[in-house]
Amino acid sequence: MIGQRVTLSEREAEELRDVAAADAGRSTNRRDLSILLERGLRTKTTVALSGAEARELADLLATGRFSSNLALLQEALLLALKDSPP
Repeated sequence: MIGQRVTLSEREAEELRDVAAADAGRSTNRRDLSILLERGLRTKTTVALSGAEARELADLLATGRFSSNLALLQEALLLALKDSPP
């Protein structure tokens, strides 16, 4: 994620993927995020987010629609976005 490595549990990644997929009709970036998370889950590999995907993830996290506590992820993402070019 914008030069930072963040490790999620499989459950957290699945939840993020599911919410991104549910909102995939809102934007191509959100759709791309859901596809990227699915690929990472399926292959059990690290995925790299583009700036646009990172911003979509930040928007999703801000909705508070998660049962997992993703506060650390949200904090790391906001710091990374603050330090990255637009």
